[in-house]
Order: sequence, then structure tokens, then C-alpha cells
Amino acid sequence: MERDTYNSKLLTWGIWITGLATAGFMVADVMVRPPAFWLALMPVYALAAFALLHSFTYLGSRRAIWFLALGLILPFISEYLGANFGAIFGSQWFAHARDMRVNVGLMLPGRIPLTAVLTWYGLLYLVFISAVYLLQARTSDVSSFATVPLVGALLMACWQLSAGPATVGRSLMGFAQNGFYHHVPLSSFVGWFVTTMFVLLFFQIVEPSAVDAGRFGQPEQRLAPLSFAMYGACVLYASTICLRMNATGAGWLGVVVFLVFMLAMAARARTPQPSPQLHQAPSTTT
Repeated sequence: MERDTYNSKLLTWGIWITGLATAGFMVADVMVRPPAFWLALMPVYALAAFALLHSFTYLGSRRAIWFLALGLILPFISEYLGANFGAIFGSQWFAHARDMRVNVGLMLPGRIPLTAVLTWYGLLYLVFISAVYLLQARTSDVSSFATVPLVGALLMACWQLSAGPATVGRSLMGFAQNGFYHHVPLSSFVGWFVTTMFVLLFFQIVEPSAVDAGRFGQPEQRLAPLSFAMYGACVLYASTICLRMNATGAGWLGVVVFLVFMLAMAARARTPQPSPQLHQAPSTTT
């Protein structure tokens, strides 16, 4: 198995700092009443930094750069089409375009908040790593390799069960026509699912060797489980926001997603890990 991961103390410290910062900002955002909207933006920036540093450790520099490019550019295109043409996600709009009192941070061309694109990048990385681990996927196993984008997209849609209502409820995003699920239309979930599946599939085509669960057994990958914990924290964070806004259905559904995900990870951790494939030259006897 190719060993191109990094075991840098600087990266290790960066991962811990950005991970703790993400969790800290989430807790601070939940505790503030009424909510300070700049606090709602800080977990996004911290999570994106965590995903970037973690990807260099897990994927290696070349794959990490590819994932960064695809995880930013393709979601931006999707959000641009959704916000300006009503495609993919339905007819959606961001609060900054309708209500200048709501701060959604730096705006990109097409009235797309930078935080929206960074949220995509951070969550895409978390669901990709989680899907590879849950499936114990490898390039040599066609079925698991092909299923990674599907499982990753399912994890993203499950996160949206609570994140969608939380975002709409805080007036950070809205839809021209309210949907059936806490004002979120079905098309939004379809858009998140399809976009995630397409981005992960495209990344696998470009870097197929990135799908290798054998990496989790390497000593230098001791920080890999932090990405699983971070996905669970994102789900629980959105669920708590929903419960605080009295969107109890979405909030408790998010709690269920969190518990099921953690139980699945715990069950997977008890199963034997695939051993690395060592390529040795045949020995010669004299």
C-alpha cells in the first residue's frame, strides 16, 4: 500500500486546535441567546480548516489539493445554479440578498456566501472519510468502491435533516416556496444528495487510490477517528439549534441520526480491519 501520508507535529497540532475550535464555537453558538450570527459563521471556518489539515494527513498532499479544488468549485457551481436559477435545490435564496440585517459573511459572485461553499467542503470531507471507513472500501473491491459516493451522499442528506431546518429557522437561507419539512422542500434534500454523490464520484475517478480503508490501520492515522467525531458533532450541533428553536421534530430526528451513526462506527471498530498489502520481492535461495 502506498504510504504518502504525513506525520507532522505541526499538522497534528493544527488538527487538534482547529477541531477543538470547531467544537468550542458550536457550543458557544448554542449557548448564546439571542444568537449572535457571527458565532454561527465561526464553526464553518474552523471546520473547513480542520478538514484541510486532516486531509493532508490522511490523503497526502496531492489528493488533499484535488479534494480541496473539487470540494470548493463544484459545490459553488451547484449553489450558484440553485440561488440564481432555482436548479438542483429548488428555488432558494440566501438571507443576505433579501435582508441586509442578517450577516452571512463574505459574498462570492452570484450572491453565494463563502460560508455556504466552505460548509460543503468541510462536510464533503467528513462524509467521504466516514463512508470509506464504514464500508471498509478499497480500490480492489469494486462493490465497496462504487458504494462510497452513495453512502457519503446518504450521510450528507441525514445531516441536512436537522441542518436544513436550523439554517432556514435562523433566516440564513430560505426558499421562494416553503417546503413540507420545516419549510425545506424535498428538492433541497435531493440536491444535497445528488451533488454530494457527484463530487465524491468525480474525486474517486481522479484519485481512485484515495479509497483505501487500509490506511486506518497505519500508526500515523491515529487522528483519523477525529473526522468521525466531527461529523457526529455537526449533526448534534444542528439538532441542538433545532431544539432551541422549537423545531422539535427535526431536532430529535437529528439526535437519532447522531446515535445511529455513532453506533455504526462503534460496531465497525470491532470488526477486523483490512491488513495492508505488502509487496515483497521474491526471495532467492542459494
